[in-house]
Amino acid sequence: MPEPRFTLALVTSADGFIARTPGEPPQAWASAEEQDLFFAEVAAADWSIMGRHTHEAADRPERRRIILSTGAGGWRRPTQLWLNPEKLGPSDLAARVGAVHPMRNGLILGGTRVHDWFHAAGAIDIVKLTVEPISFGAGLPVFSGQAAADPVQVFQAAGYRAITDEPLNAGGTRLVTLRPRGAAEG
Repeated sequence: MPEPRFTLALVTSADGFIARTPGEPPQAWASAEEQDLFFAEVAAADWSIMGRHTHEAADRPERRRIILSTGAGGWRRPTQLWLNPEKLGPSDLAARVGAVHPMRNGLILGGTRVHDWFHAAGAIDIVKLTVEPISFGAGLPVFSGQAAADPVQVFQAAGYRAITDEPLNAGGTRLVTLRPRGAAEG
């Protein structure tokens, strides 16, 4: 079976934060257009991968999830596997869940440490970044150690290039698609 492709789907404030506090769900501040895109991405993915706080902010027992956490691992529900990522890489995930459902398309949903883990492994194939026209001033960054900054510039500084930048609504919400520099278009 071919290696899975990983899409990082996230919504940020205009100053580059994914939430004000751990566990704050994006639906508390994201636009309806962003939420529609998000749910379409989730429906299209074979598995969603996230950290414990992201999982707990929107627990969905019926969805296929891999929850990365330093706590105890194992299958906690028939379609939800908890894993400690310390001795694993993104390329190990498909084998861990394949008996339940094959992973061709993995959807990375956050938070910061999960983004860091995939980025460090060079495993993010595409980024679907929604930028909402609000500023938090502080909060949870896209990547560890990041200060308030334009989120597109955060990704560019991390080695990604913007492929598209399109408005989602009249209020100023944008969808920016990025790929790692040097990655093929397709």
